[in-house]
Amino acid sequence: MVCVLCEKKSVENWFGSFCAECRQLKNLGNVYGFERVLDILKKCCIRDTNQLEKKIDVHKKTVVSDESYITPKTRSKAI
Repeated sequence: MVCVLCEKKSVENWFGSFCAECRQLKNLGNVYGFERVLDILKKCCIRDTNQLEKKIDVHKKTVVSDESYITPKTRSKAI
């Protein structure tokens, strides 16, 4: 039997509906409230357009251009 939530993994018990990971998510929702868990997931896992633009800008600044790349010196191969 397949998990109802993720629809990929098999369920833990023959009478259950969730796999181990999805059961843990369900229990967190029951303890902290599903709205709070969803808000935390949205803040931590989903990037908005401003965050994406900043991440791209930072990545562009850290990328080394081909002109400034210096090939490392290695030992020559013995013939």
